[in-house]
Amino acid sequence: MSLMQDTLKASVNDIQPAGSSLDMPLLTTKLYAPPIRPELVFRARLMQQLDAGLHSRLVLISAPAGFGKTTLLSEWIHHRQDAVPPVRVAWLSIDDNDNDPVRFLAYLVTALEAVGAGLEEAPGPWHSIEGAVLEALLTELLNRVSVLPEHVLLIIDDYHLITADTVHQALSFMVNHLPDTMHIVLATRADPPLQLSRLRARGQLIELRQNDLRFSAEEAAAFLNNAMSLSLSAKDVAALERRTEGWIAGLQMAALALGSQHGQPERPARQGPRVGPDIGQATRRSSAELAAFVKAFTGSHRFILDYLVEEVLEQQSQELQHFLLQTSILERMTAPLCDHILAEAPAEPTSGPQRSSGAATSVLVQTQSRSQQRLERLESANLFIVPLDAERRWYRYHRLFSDLLRKRLQQVQPEQVPVLYERASHWCEQNGLQAEAIDYALWQDDMVRAANLIQEAAEETLMRSEVATLLRWVDRLPDKEVRARPSLCTWHAWALLLSGRPWEEVQAQLVQTACAPDTDSTPATQLPAEVSAIRSYVALIQGDVGQATELARHALVKLPEDDRLLRGIAQWSLGMSTLAEGDAPAGEEALAETARLSQESGNVMVAVMVRCNLAELHIKKGQLRQARRVYQQAVQTAIDGKGQPLPIAGQALVGLATLAYQWNEFDQTLDYLNDGLSRTGIWSTGQQIEGNIVLSRVLQAMGDEEGARQAVDKARRYAKQFDVTNLDDIAVEWQQARLWLAQGNLEAARRWADGRQLNADIPEGTLSESEAFLRSHMLKYEQIVLGRLLVAEGKSGEALAILKPLAQRMEDRGRHDLAIEGYVLTALACHANSDRDGALDAIGRALALAEPGGYVRVFVDEGPSMAAILKQAASQGVMVPYASQLLAAFDTDSSAPSPAGARAEPGAQPLVDPLSERELDVLRLLATGMSNPDIADELYIAVSTVRSHLKSIYSKLNVHKRWDAVQRAEELGLL
Repeated sequence: MSLMQDTLKASVNDIQPAGSSLDMPLLTTKLYAPPIRPELVFRARLMQQLDAGLHSRLVLISAPAGFGKTTLLSEWIHHRQDAVPPVRVAWLSIDDNDNDPVRFLAYLVTALEAVGAGLEEAPGPWHSIEGAVLEALLTELLNRVSVLPEHVLLIIDDYHLITADTVHQALSFMVNHLPDTMHIVLATRADPPLQLSRLRARGQLIELRQNDLRFSAEEAAAFLNNAMSLSLSAKDVAALERRTEGWIAGLQMAALALGSQHGQPERPARQGPRVGPDIGQATRRSSAELAAFVKAFTGSHRFILDYLVEEVLEQQSQELQHFLLQTSILERMTAPLCDHILAEAPAEPTSGPQRSSGAATSVLVQTQSRSQQRLERLESANLFIVPLDAERRWYRYHRLFSDLLRKRLQQVQPEQVPVLYERASHWCEQNGLQAEAIDYALWQDDMVRAANLIQEAAEETLMRSEVATLLRWVDRLPDKEVRARPSLCTWHAWALLLSGRPWEEVQAQLVQTACAPDTDSTPATQLPAEVSAIRSYVALIQGDVGQATELARHALVKLPEDDRLLRGIAQWSLGMSTLAEGDAPAGEEALAETARLSQESGNVMVAVMVRCNLAELHIKKGQLRQARRVYQQAVQTAIDGKGQPLPIAGQALVGLATLAYQWNEFDQTLDYLNDGLSRTGIWSTGQQIEGNIVLSRVLQAMGDEEGARQAVDKARRYAKQFDVTNLDDIAVEWQQARLWLAQGNLEAARRWADGRQLNADIPEGTLSESEAFLRSHMLKYEQIVLGRLLVAEGKSGEALAILKPLAQRMEDRGRHDLAIEGYVLTALACHANSDRDGALDAIGRALALAEPGGYVRVFVDEGPSMAAILKQAASQGVMVPYASQLLAAFDTDSSAPSPAGARAEPGAQPLVDPLSERELDVLRLLATGMSNPDIADELYIAVSTVRSHLKSIYSKLNVHKRWDAVQRAEELGLL
């Protein structure tokens, strides 16, 4: 059993009081397909359509409520148990809370673990067994699925409840990169924002819609007369089928109203309380009464539903009506919760094992309370109730039925609604279900209680990186309730900042926290300590080091010792400010101490952030292996008490991807990068920027120029969104200029350089202190790119005038990363000038600085000219073992030759439109029987890119299938 499975094996009723502020309990009831009932109507025509989904990427079941989407999927799963090909099924039921990407991805990974696609042996030192759902660990999950022997169905029910763009993007990524044996099935009331038209055009989509799901006349007859035990004439069945238009919920309500035991003795007119069983028992109706009932079935769905709810409720005893109405406010029901909101004491426990520890004990005691008896009776009567686990402890009402019951409750007992929500909220709070307690308080419109609960949960929620959850809660609160709680304003401001919201929104919350008219103009010593801590971080990333230092010191003096998160932020800002001021030893010591104190106090967020900063300092010194150890420590720090990685682990994973790329380990790079980007999308806008920059370099190295451009564009969008600072915008622009140069677009790179005025002397006093800091901080990076541009333009003399002193200056300052690159570019400029001695001197210095860290790509990315320089260096005895190792990397950097022999020249092919080199690579691997994911792995390209190449190959060869393409290529001598 994986660590994830071990952590999450218990359902919510097995959850004990949280032992860690970072625990995130999951409800395993969301991972079960509802059991089928033996009296279901078998729908062979729909089974065939669903079976066709095993040849497509996506199966979309889109229809309004009450059309039997969930029931159909449960029936299909049962139908396929012994069918060929065999399938493995991962089930996930969605609720509103799953709009938090952390929760959605956690449930997604757990669902896939059930089919053997868990992350027990993630690459590298970090063993990921949790799922937090974006492009990060999605690639690893898909790779795990691709090696399974059976087809895998990922069924996501009630997907219409998802509104978060991040979750939609994650699903879109999965659909676009599915292995051939995996298929996603969505049940939803509204079409999701996916590229459905594209999938439809490519034959990769199976759709079942309202017209498909409607009961036919034959199915309606089987349902009403067989499953529901009625005795309706063919005429009445046809009339009901027409009036309901095959709407399953309407037919079921009609059947319940008519009575499932039509043969019961006729009950006298109402003369007192009903005795005996009430569910499913009805009076005997004459043919005329049945015909009248069917005739009354007319009008809109709303009318029909209102009518039938009254009919159904009136068929039940007063006691059961009371239970149905009062429990209708619950999203999920268990007997102790129902007892509590009904203010009924549970019955004595029956014999059997009991749990006695933890706040959720009341859920675990095996009782036969009145509520439990009612729930079981409702289930047996098929009264719109769905069991959520195999033990029948947790249930929910059919969502439409619940909506109708709530409306009825509001009509007949409006004064009870807030009372019931209040009881539910208190019960959930007492049983460790804090998120549910908050939701019920919000639904109750008890904003004071909700605000108090949110304030209590805010810090822990942020420590788990559930930023989306906190923002959703606070967005529901009236402004006055947020303003009345300064600490909640502080947490809200921090969440807004982390999520990349506009600075104006963050500033507005800080003003509320400060109770001051303008936190920008207020002296630091007059600000609340909480505001000072956050503003110190903001000042730092804006380049105002002096202000950052002052704010951080003020916060540390005023904040209480037990304030883990904000003290950590202030300590981090102070350490980074010390580094920025040039005192490297003191700054590093301060950061190391901050990491230690933060980890000891449980402040995982700051501990991970600081360790990543320390790893970056090692990279700047050229100490790549030391950096790897620190990043690995950061990943381990980001594991919570149950072995689940938190979203902030993504920051360290992006760092590990950077190192793996420099070492020319492309598979590790992509693994780390995919996982890291999925997590940083939840956690940090800044890390999304850095991760996409690294991704652009990887894709460019693999020959995917369009993908590289898209990655930089994505980084630019994130930088623009994060408007607190211009530092990220400047960084993205010089990275963009570097990519232009790699792709030969010298004109665009020149426009960038001229616009930045990199060689201009800006008069003193022209720039503000923060602007001057940002320029001085970024200038060295930009001058490296300017040197590249000048070499590419053939202006080697001008390039050397910049690069030689820059490389020497960086080496003197201990910035070996920039010194190495500066010396490499100096060698290229000398080589272009036919200055052999100058090139050897520069490359010798670069090799000496790079060898301890094992640098590879800084040389290989420069192409054939650098290979020639390294050959000269090796021939002169300069760092021969290391130079030889790098030359071997140049040899393996090009695409491997075909196993069948030499490459076919594109121009020599007997085709009007010859295959490109990359298409030939794909074709040769196709001939070996490799799957699309295997080809993608072999060529270091995306699966979607493989599919694009295959489409082009088929078109050029005038074929439509894989083996037809191979056969045609052999006939033409291309293989």
